[in-house]
Amino acid sequence: MHIETYDQLSEQVATLVAQQIATEPDCCLGLPTGQTPIGTYKLLSTWSREGRLNWSKVRCFALDDYLDVPPALSFHTFLSEHLYQHTNIDAGNIFHPGMTDNYDALIEGQGGLAMTVLGIGGNGHIAFNEPGTQFLSWTHCTWLDDSTRKANQASFGASRPPQKAVTMGVKTILSSRRIVLMASGEKKKAIVEAAFRGPVSRQVPASYLQEHEGLEVLTDFGFSLTR
Repeated sequence: MHIETYDQLSEQVATLVAQQIATEPDCCLGLPTGQTPIGTYKLLSTWSREGRLNWSKVRCFALDDYLDVPPALSFHTFLSEHLYQHTNIDAGNIFHPGMTDNYDALIEGQGGLAMTVLGIGGNGHIAFNEPGTQFLSWTHCTWLDDSTRKANQASFGASRPPQKAVTMGVKTILSSRRIVLMASGEKKKAIVEAAFRGPVSRQVPASYLQEHEGLEVLTDFGFSLTR
Protein backbone atom coordinates (compact mmCIF):
# COMPACT_ATOMS: atom_id res chain seq x y z
CA MET A 1 0.00 0.00 0.00
CA HIS A 2 1.44 3.37 -1.04
CA ILE A 3 0.95 5.77 1.87
CA GLU A 4 0.29 9.44 1.14
CA THR A 5 -2.14 10.49 3.87
CA TYR A 6 -2.61 10.10 7.62
CA ASP A 7 -5.73 8.00 7.03
CA GLN A 8 -3.77 5.60 4.83
CA LEU A 9 -1.02 5.41 7.44
CA SER A 10 -3.57 4.66 10.16
CA GLU A 11 -5.20 1.97 8.04
CA GLN A 12 -1.90 0.28 7.22
CA VAL A 13 -0.82 0.08 10.87
CA ALA A 14 -4.28 -1.06 11.96
CA THR A 15 -4.16 -3.78 9.32
CA LEU A 16 -0.78 -4.99 10.57
CA VAL A 17 -2.10 -5.17 14.14
CA ALA A 18 -5.24 -6.98 13.00
CA GLN A 19 -3.16 -9.48 11.03
CA GLN A 20 -0.97 -10.10 14.07
CA ILE A 21 -4.03 -10.86 16.20
CA ALA A 22 -5.52 -13.12 13.54
CA THR A 23 -2.25 -15.03 13.17
CA GLU A 24 -1.50 -15.22 16.91
CA PRO A 25 -4.74 -14.78 18.91
CA ASP A 26 -2.92 -14.76 22.26
CA CYS A 27 -0.14 -12.40 21.20
CA CYS A 28 1.38 -9.69 23.40
CA LEU A 29 1.20 -6.19 21.94
CA GLY A 30 3.17 -3.11 22.98
CA LEU A 31 0.97 -0.05 22.43
CA PRO A 32 1.72 3.70 22.27
CA THR A 33 -0.25 6.79 23.14
CA GLY A 34 -0.21 10.24 21.58
CA GLN A 35 -1.94 11.81 18.60
CA THR A 36 -0.36 9.65 15.90
CA PRO A 37 -1.99 6.29 16.76
CA ILE A 38 -5.49 7.70 17.34
CA GLY A 39 -6.57 6.96 13.76
CA THR A 40 -5.25 3.42 14.06
CA TYR A 41 -7.14 2.89 17.31
CA LYS A 42 -10.32 4.27 15.79
CA LEU A 43 -10.15 1.69 13.00
CA LEU A 44 -9.29 -1.16 15.37
CA SER A 45 -12.21 -0.12 17.58
CA THR A 46 -14.60 -0.10 14.60
CA TRP A 47 -13.43 -3.48 13.37
CA SER A 48 -13.78 -4.86 16.90
CA ARG A 49 -17.35 -3.61 17.29
CA GLU A 50 -18.16 -5.19 13.93
CA GLY A 51 -16.89 -8.53 15.21
CA ARG A 52 -13.93 -8.67 12.85
CA LEU A 53 -11.36 -8.78 15.66
CA ASN A 54 -11.25 -11.01 18.73
CA TRP A 55 -9.20 -9.58 21.60
CA SER A 56 -10.25 -12.17 24.20
CA LYS A 57 -6.79 -13.72 24.48
CA VAL A 58 -4.65 -10.73 23.44
CA ARG A 59 -2.35 -9.23 26.09
CA CYS A 60 -1.71 -5.47 25.77
CA PHE A 61 1.20 -3.61 27.34
CA ALA A 62 1.32 0.18 27.42
CA LEU A 63 4.74 1.56 26.48
CA ASP A 64 4.83 4.22 29.16
CA ASP A 65 2.88 6.49 31.47
CA TYR A 66 3.22 9.66 33.47
CA LEU A 67 3.98 9.58 37.17
CA ASP A 68 1.95 11.58 39.66
CA VAL A 69 -0.94 12.63 37.43
CA PRO A 70 -4.70 12.29 38.00
CA PRO A 71 -6.04 9.00 36.57
CA ALA A 72 -7.98 10.91 33.89
CA LEU A 73 -4.69 12.17 32.40
CA SER A 74 -2.88 8.84 32.50
CA PHE A 75 -1.92 6.90 29.39
CA HIS A 76 -3.77 3.92 30.84
CA THR A 77 -6.97 5.97 30.62
CA PHE A 78 -6.05 7.14 27.11
CA LEU A 79 -5.72 3.57 25.87
CA SER A 80 -8.92 2.55 27.63
CA GLU A 81 -10.91 5.37 26.03
CA HIS A 82 -9.45 5.07 22.53
CA LEU A 83 -9.18 1.30 22.28
CA TYR A 84 -9.79 -1.11 25.14
CA GLN A 85 -13.38 -0.18 25.96
CA HIS A 86 -14.34 -0.79 22.32
CA THR A 87 -13.00 -4.36 22.28
CA ASN A 88 -13.66 -7.62 24.07
CA ILE A 89 -10.24 -7.66 25.73
CA ASP A 90 -10.14 -9.27 29.18
CA ALA A 91 -9.42 -6.65 31.86
CA GLY A 92 -6.82 -9.03 33.29
CA ASN A 93 -4.89 -8.84 30.02
CA ILE A 94 -4.30 -5.08 30.19
CA PHE A 95 -0.93 -4.05 31.59
CA HIS A 96 0.92 -0.80 32.15
CA PRO A 97 4.40 -0.07 33.54
CA GLY A 98 3.14 1.55 36.73
CA MET A 99 1.47 -1.62 37.93
CA THR A 100 4.58 -3.62 38.85
CA ASP A 101 8.16 -3.23 40.02
CA ASN A 102 9.39 -5.52 37.23
CA TYR A 103 7.51 -4.86 33.99
CA ASP A 104 10.13 -6.71 31.97
CA ALA A 105 9.68 -9.91 33.97
CA LEU A 106 5.91 -9.54 33.58
CA ILE A 107 6.26 -9.22 29.81
CA GLU A 108 8.62 -12.17 29.63
CA GLY A 109 6.29 -14.25 31.78
CA GLN A 110 3.48 -13.58 29.30
CA GLY A 111 5.59 -14.87 26.41
CA GLY A 112 7.31 -11.68 25.30
CA LEU A 113 6.14 -8.93 22.97
CA ALA A 114 5.14 -10.21 19.55
CA MET A 115 4.60 -6.73 18.08
CA THR A 116 5.30 -3.27 19.41
CA VAL A 117 3.86 -0.17 17.76
CA LEU A 118 5.83 3.02 18.27
CA GLY A 119 5.60 6.71 17.56
CA ILE A 120 8.61 9.01 17.55
CA GLY A 121 9.06 12.27 19.42
CA GLY A 122 10.40 15.41 17.82
CA ASN A 123 13.64 14.90 19.76
CA GLY A 124 13.91 11.26 18.68
CA HIS A 125 12.47 9.63 21.77
CA ILE A 126 10.66 6.29 21.56
CA ALA A 127 8.20 5.64 24.37
CA PHE A 128 9.71 7.98 27.00
CA ASN A 129 13.31 7.02 26.26
CA GLU A 130 14.61 10.57 25.99
CA PRO A 131 17.91 11.67 24.39
CA GLY A 132 20.81 10.29 26.41
CA THR A 133 19.07 7.00 27.25
CA GLN A 134 21.47 4.07 27.26
CA PHE A 135 21.04 1.18 24.82
CA LEU A 136 21.13 -1.27 27.75
CA SER A 137 18.04 0.15 29.45
CA TRP A 138 15.04 -1.82 30.65
CA THR A 139 11.79 -0.42 32.07
CA HIS A 140 12.68 2.57 34.24
CA CYS A 141 11.56 5.91 35.65
CA THR A 142 12.80 8.97 33.80
CA TRP A 143 12.80 12.76 33.79
CA LEU A 144 11.03 14.15 30.75
CA ASP A 145 12.84 16.42 28.35
CA ASP A 146 11.58 20.01 28.19
CA SER A 147 10.73 19.58 24.51
CA THR A 148 8.59 16.55 25.32
CA ARG A 149 6.73 18.40 28.05
CA LYS A 150 6.13 21.33 25.71
CA ALA A 151 4.81 18.99 22.99
CA ASN A 152 2.38 17.45 25.49
CA GLN A 153 1.21 20.74 27.02
CA ALA A 154 -2.15 20.68 25.23
CA SER A 155 -3.27 17.67 27.26
CA PHE A 156 -2.83 19.58 30.53
CA GLY A 157 -4.52 22.89 29.75
CA ALA A 158 -3.32 25.57 32.15
CA SER A 159 -1.48 23.05 34.33
CA ARG A 160 2.16 22.18 33.86
CA PRO A 161 2.91 18.78 32.29
CA PRO A 162 4.53 16.28 34.66
CA GLN A 163 8.28 16.05 34.86
CA LYS A 164 8.55 12.30 35.51
CA ALA A 165 7.36 9.16 33.77
CA VAL A 166 7.88 5.42 33.66
CA THR A 167 8.73 3.78 30.35
CA MET A 168 9.70 0.56 28.70
CA GLY A 169 13.43 0.76 28.10
CA VAL A 170 15.28 0.50 24.82
CA LYS A 171 16.13 -3.14 25.46
CA THR A 172 12.52 -3.86 26.41
CA ILE A 173 11.37 -2.51 23.05
CA LEU A 174 14.12 -4.21 21.07
CA SER A 175 13.16 -7.52 22.67
CA SER A 176 9.87 -7.34 20.75
CA ARG A 177 9.87 -9.78 17.87
CA ARG A 178 8.39 -7.18 15.55
CA ILE A 179 8.42 -3.38 15.68
CA VAL A 180 6.23 -1.00 13.67
CA LEU A 181 7.11 2.70 13.98
CA MET A 182 4.61 5.18 12.60
CA ALA A 183 5.25 8.87 12.01
CA SER A 184 2.95 11.51 10.57
CA GLY A 185 3.46 15.03 9.28
CA GLU A 186 6.33 16.94 7.72
CA LYS A 187 7.40 18.09 11.19
CA LYS A 188 8.56 14.53 11.88
CA LYS A 189 10.47 14.11 8.61
CA ALA A 190 13.81 15.46 9.80
CA ILE A 191 13.95 13.35 12.96
CA VAL A 192 12.91 10.20 11.08
CA GLU A 193 15.68 10.81 8.57
CA ALA A 194 18.16 11.34 11.40
CA ALA A 195 17.02 8.20 13.21
CA PHE A 196 17.11 5.82 10.28
CA ARG A 197 19.60 7.31 7.84
CA GLY A 198 22.00 8.78 10.38
CA PRO A 199 24.36 7.11 12.85
CA VAL A 200 23.15 5.14 15.86
CA SER A 201 23.38 7.58 18.76
CA ARG A 202 22.05 7.85 22.29
CA GLN A 203 21.11 11.44 21.41
CA VAL A 204 18.53 10.04 18.98
CA PRO A 205 17.12 7.02 20.84
CA ALA A 206 14.99 5.93 17.88
CA SER A 207 18.23 5.26 16.00
CA TYR A 208 18.75 2.24 18.24
CA LEU A 209 15.97 0.60 16.23
CA GLN A 210 18.42 0.25 13.35
CA GLU A 211 19.69 -2.78 15.28
CA HIS A 212 16.33 -4.60 14.99
CA GLU A 213 15.77 -7.17 12.25
CA GLY A 214 11.97 -7.06 12.44
CA LEU A 215 11.55 -3.31 11.99
CA GLU A 216 9.03 -1.56 9.77
CA VAL A 217 8.89 2.25 9.55
CA LEU A 218 5.74 3.73 8.02
CA THR A 219 5.08 7.43 7.39
CA ASP A 220 2.76 9.66 5.38
CA PHE A 221 5.60 11.79 4.00
CA GLY A 222 7.34 9.33 1.70
CA PHE A 223 9.79 7.61 4.04
CA SER A 224 9.47 3.87 4.56
CA LEU A 225 11.75 1.11 5.77
CA THR A 226 11.20 -2.62 6.07
CA ARG A 227 13.58 -5.24 7.41
